[in-house]
Amino acid sequence: MISYNSNLFLIFIIFTTILCLPSSTYGIPTKYSSIMGPNLDKLPTQDKTIEIFQLWMKEHGRVYKDLDEMAKKFDIFISNLKYITETNAKRKSSNGFLLGLTNFTDWSSEEFQERYLHNIDMPTDIDTMKVNDVHLSSCSAPSSLDWRSKGVVSDIKDQKNCGSCWAFSAVGAIEGINAITTGKLINLSEQELLDCDPISGGCNSGWVNKAFDWVIRNKGVALDNDYPYTAEKGVCKASQIPNSAISSINTYHHVEQSDQGLLCAVAKQPVSVCLYAPQDFHHYSSGIYDGPNCPVNSKDTNHCVLIVGYDSVDGQDYWIVKNQWGTSWGMEGYMHIKRNTNKKYGVCAINSWAYNPVKYNGRKPNISSILDQQ
Repeated sequence: MISYNSNLFLIFIIFTTILCLPSSTYGIPTKYSSIMGPNLDKLPTQDKTIEIFQLWMKEHGRVYKDLDEMAKKFDIFISNLKYITETNAKRKSSNGFLLGLTNFTDWSSEEFQERYLHNIDMPTDIDTMKVNDVHLSSCSAPSSLDWRSKGVVSDIKDQKNCGSCWAFSAVGAIEGINAITTGKLINLSEQELLDCDPISGGCNSGWVNKAFDWVIRNKGVALDNDYPYTAEKGVCKASQIPNSAISSINTYHHVEQSDQGLLCAVAKQPVSVCLYAPQDFHHYSSGIYDGPNCPVNSKDTNHCVLIVGYDSVDGQDYWIVKNQWGTSWGMEGYMHIKRNTNKKYGVCAINSWAYNPVKYNGRKPNISSILDQQ
């Protein structure tokens, strides 16, 4: 057990003024492994914790306004470090998930939840003119699929200090089906949805399906370069900024709430999903996440992401999930979530609220030709 005392920050400040570490130390995923073990499952000593905090601060460009803030954040960092090492020490499989030091390691669970994770009361007023449940009991899906390798997934983005996950999830799905249908991958504007969707709550959460409704009514979305992201809700400029010529969708489907239904949907395109993200989500580093802290048999959700594929390792099936918390989180912005479980709604309710936008553009998307691309 580490013993921290009132002189810790004096030691830290003195140590910081003389510390000079080469820049090559940073950006390497295993940079803490020599101190905490290869799986980051060993709680370091007091001196080593100070060293790790310094490494972490420099890596993420963290600067605090004063020593009081630094002391507060260091206490949170220590608490999270304990949680990370204790959780990793309980890992039962070499393919199981590991937690690590992300951009949020000095954030408390309450702070993280307030900024990023808002309970989403999924709407029940489904417009049957636009939404149909997709009941797919079987399909000829390949054994594994990664839409990133097909050139239909944009780079990892960062929603920053705004609860706009719903907009990123919706835009990611629209970018995917447009790339599949037109052969062109373009970055579309999350900010336009944030500003213009009158139903959703801006940075205080929203709904993917309502975002799709707005895009259909607006006949498309602007390019990200034309309507850039600001991480705060502003005045809608949809009438002033033209849509991308290929950004429209015709309708969307609510996917059947099952592993098989979701598999058949993802086999056709990247799919928007909302799920429940517990505390350990913001520390996720790698491996197959199986949701040990998620509610059982619940459809409650508080975060939306994009499924961009699926695969298996050593008999364990998983979804490939694209998040929007920057590349310093997870596996350069991605995570793996276990699939084919006995859970009614999947791990962390990932099967519950999946939507896939539909774009005909005068012809049906040629999915087979896309899948055959190497």
